[in-house]
Amino acid sequence: MHRVLLTYADAVSTYFSWREADSADVRTARLSPAHIDALRDSFPRTLPDIQPGESTAAALHRTFHDGAFRSPEDTWTYFSQLGALLIPQELSAMLRGPGRSQLLIRPSPRLAQVPWAVLPTQPAGRLLGELADVVLGVPESLNALRGEPTDGECDLMVIDPRIPGQPPTGPLGSVLGRPTDTDPLAALLRPETYPPATTWPELARTRMTAPEFLAASARARSLLFVGHVSAAGEETASAETSTLHLAEPLSAGDLLHAGWRAPRRVGLIGCASGSDLRYPEPFGLSTAAAACGAETVISSLWTLPTEAGLPAGSHPLRELILATDRALHAPEPARELLDWQLGKARAWFAAGAQADNPAWWAAPVVHRAGADLGD
Repeated sequence: MHRVLLTYADAVSTYFSWREADSADVRTARLSPAHIDALRDSFPRTLPDIQPGESTAAALHRTFHDGAFRSPEDTWTYFSQLGALLIPQELSAMLRGPGRSQLLIRPSPRLAQVPWAVLPTQPAGRLLGELADVVLGVPESLNALRGEPTDGECDLMVIDPRIPGQPPTGPLGSVLGRPTDTDPLAALLRPETYPPATTWPELARTRMTAPEFLAASARARSLLFVGHVSAAGEETASAETSTLHLAEPLSAGDLLHAGWRAPRRVGLIGCASGSDLRYPEPFGLSTAAAACGAETVISSLWTLPTEAGLPAGSHPLRELILATDRALHAPEPARELLDWQLGKARAWFAAGAQADNPAWWAAPVVHRAGADLGD
């Protein structure tokens, strides 16, 4: 596979470089402070992350009615502006060479929420994920400390955990609503699913505790978590306090200190579960999974809206969950997820149905760990 490395670093300006993995020929460029400030200011206007002093309802209204995700035309303009700033034509040409390409990106904290794979490239406007398998690299400091993954036989499903003291409709209540036998997510049921279940209501709304989670991980080949995630506050320098909410909270630091052995493939579907790289010390839930053995981690760059208020039969969050599950079991996880994202992008730009809004399909990203990335 043809591998290309793209690395960004923040100083007063943001500098970036790219090279082919087997080459010492490095090309460099710079983003001015004005461009970076404008780019960073665009995130709180566009993404569904709740801003200080903002209610959940206000954040959703801003996302779907005021910002770049309000229409296909606005989305294309915004993504094109990001692509023109961040993806040099010379790099795009490099990816268009013969054979299949992988683009490993190491973004700086200022660029950690960029949806790289769906950015249009110049000059033809093809999306970056059409040119290459786009993955985010895990920091080298964590790659050097990686433990061995588990290679069990079960697919661990931690779905919509019940949090003691939280009503189903409360802030830490159900993210999927009341489970029914006809839920599309019943497709997750198979002989390898753990905990074992024969109906969707038996699997959903788990009461799994942290010790049960750690023990089950040790016998799993994959993990799919769907539920509440609390990202670290922006006032801290580290994402170590980013937390999965099971029957009790379990932070990235807790996972590391508990000696968690992660399955080889991990999906973390929760709000900003993949926001680790926003911090100067980028150790959060996705990077904790990598440090504890996972080779592939799929997570979300920003807050994921629920499906409340959408027309009956619209299931964008469930589609994302099922796409993540398919990717976790595909021969090439990144390509599997990218193909789904590209299909959703084509649907959004063609018809603009709210169920195809990029607030869902542009959020997931693949983190790839290990020593086989051509460094």
